[in-house]
Amino acid sequence: MNIIPLFIPHAGCKTRCIFCNEYSATGLPNFPEFEKLYDVAVKYHGYFKDKTNVEIAFYGGTFTGLPIEVMAAYLEFSMRFIREGYAKAIRFSTSPEEITSEKLSLLSRYPISLIEVGVQSFDKDVLKASRRPHDVNDVYNATKLLKSFDMPFGMHLMTGLPYDTEEKDLISAIEVAQLGASTCRIHPAVVLKGTALEEMYLRGEYKPQSLENALEITWKMYVILTSKGIKVNRMGLCLYGDTVKEVVAGPYHPAFGDLAKSKVALEILRLISSKNSSRKLLLPDNAKYRQFFTGYKRYVVDNLQKEGITLEFSKKDSLAVDIDKYIDDLCERVTANMGVFR
Repeated sequence: MNIIPLFIPHAGCKTRCIFCNEYSATGLPNFPEFEKLYDVAVKYHGYFKDKTNVEIAFYGGTFTGLPIEVMAAYLEFSMRFIREGYAKAIRFSTSPEEITSEKLSLLSRYPISLIEVGVQSFDKDVLKASRRPHDVNDVYNATKLLKSFDMPFGMHLMTGLPYDTEEKDLISAIEVAQLGASTCRIHPAVVLKGTALEEMYLRGEYKPQSLENALEITWKMYVILTSKGIKVNRMGLCLYGDTVKEVVAGPYHPAFGDLAKSKVALEILRLISSKNSSRKLLLPDNAKYRQFFTGYKRYVVDNLQKEGITLEFSKKDSLAVDIDKYIDDLCERVTANMGVFR
């Protein structure tokens, strides 16, 4: 799947969350016009090798928070692109309180592939401190409506927000799994220029997560979600080009998702080592195993060596590993003390 990301900064947003400055995150100085969006879409389409499996995505705002006639105009703009053969479907992000029967009735007339609901957290204190425009009940209500219209939906979670804890983050991942989202995006809170979070940070009122702490929580959320069949389609904040310079503080890393998956691979190999009482691990020599179990810039191999465990790959006498099963095992361990999934 190839995605054409069209950013409409703060479009449809009724409030400004403390962590958000889409102008800073996207590098766009103002709200883009339709023709400029069209040019961007055509440009992106030209980059793709597979030009048949393409979707248009509206990010950076609250799509269903737009006035109904404006939302319809964006949908018709997308249909122009689809009719010309550049794309086959539409996806967008929005906020749960802006999902209504009236709006879903309109959306049902268009080829919507995914609605990403910006939940961020299922904890009321975190939502309030982050100035989110919704509460937890809004999320439940939105989910019921989306299911009643048979609309495919995913959810967006964040870690490290004010009043957040690891337990709250893991409970949020569990909630997403229980509500039946098809996808989930996770990223730790990063302090961006021009946000209320930056002001809090500079006053000493907010301490961002360290990279290590953010990774430790995120890999656990990943196994909870993945074990329940939910596709984690991104981990970490995505910034383009010079927008990286807008980061003031926090656990930003361009390969955050790769590092989180490397954490999962490391935990799986620790389980195998313990189970087999072996400090020497021999895995099948194929591209899938090598990439996953070597880790980002040899993260897995190097950390195993620090623990006195060696990892080798061989085409014979090697141990086949059911990665999905071990992810299930990790999920059970992570949630063992939380009274869930039993």
